[in-house]
Amino acid sequence: MDVVIEFQHVHGERRSVRWDAPVSFQVQRGQTHLIRTTSELSAPLFRLCLGLSEPSSGTVTVAGTAPSALDRVATREFRRGLGSALEPDGLVANMSLKMNIIVPLVFAAGLDYEAAGERATSILNVMHLGMWSDVRPASAPAEVRQTAALARALASRPPVLLLENPIPSVDNKEMRRLMSLCRVQSETLLIATHRSEGILEQFADAVWQWDDEGFRVAA
Repeated sequence: MDVVIEFQHVHGERRSVRWDAPVSFQVQRGQTHLIRTTSELSAPLFRLCLGLSEPSSGTVTVAGTAPSALDRVATREFRRGLGSALEPDGLVANMSLKMNIIVPLVFAAGLDYEAAGERATSILNVMHLGMWSDVRPASAPAEVRQTAALARALASRPPVLLLENPIPSVDNKEMRRLMSLCRVQSETLLIATHRSEGILEQFADAVWQWDDEGFRVAA
C-alpha cells in the first residue's frame, strides 16, 4: 500500500512549538489511524499536515508532497484532496450551516454554485442536519455545530480526512454512524482524540498514544 501521511523524526514547528521527543509514523492508503493525545499536541500536528507551518526538523509528507514547501497555487490544489474538521470548528458565524458548506465547495473545490448547493443539501441530509441547514452556528447546539463541521469536511469527498477530537457531544450510537460515514466518504483518515472513550478505536487500524512520555503505539 502507498504511504499517504508520513512524519519522520519531526520535533515540532519551526520557530514555534517544539516537542520533547521526535514524532515518526506512517499512515497507509485506506487506513484509519487514531492518536490519543491533547489539543496542545494535536493542533500543531495538523497544521503541519495542512502546510500551515514548517517542521523544525525531520520531514512531513502528505499525499507524496511536503506541504510546507508548496507555493500558493500548489497549496490550493493540494488542499483540495484533504478534508479537515479541527478545533475550533471554524464555522463562519454570520452564515447558515448550509452556506458554510457551499462557500468552500465553490471557492476551494471549484464547484459551481448550483452543484455546491446540491452537494451541501445532500451531505446535510445524510448527516441528519437537514432541519438545521438555514440556522446560523450560534443558534445551533454543540452537537449540531460539530456535526456540521464534519459535514463540511466530507462535502468535497476528500480522499484524505483529518479530524481533531471529532463530534465529542454526540452519543455513542450517533458517533458510530458518523464515523462509518467518514470511512465510506474518505479513503484515509488521521484522527486525534482528546477523550478516553473507545468508540473511535473501533474504527482504527492503528492506535497511537502521545503524551509526556513520547509518541508510541498505544498499549
